[in-house]
Amino acid sequence: MTNYEFLKTNRSALDVMVQNGIAAEDIRYLEAYENLDRMEKEGHKKTFIVAYLCAQYDLSEATLYRVANRMRKRIDGI
Repeated sequence: MTNYEFLKTNRSALDVMVQNGIAAEDIRYLEAYENLDRMEKEGHKKTFIVAYLCAQYDLSEATLYRVANRMRKRIDGI
């Protein structure tokens, strides 16, 4: 598959991403966010969650909070 074929096939999803400022690079944070969400639902303390995930994924606290905010943002066009 070429870049063109990939873009053409996924055009509608990519259009929504562009319109909502979603960065494709955020895909690398999916697992960290899934664990953050799961741990919050399990009732763990926020300070524990942040310390644990920052160590686990080699992220700064600021990065983890930015990622969480971006992942929780509601998107238009769907």
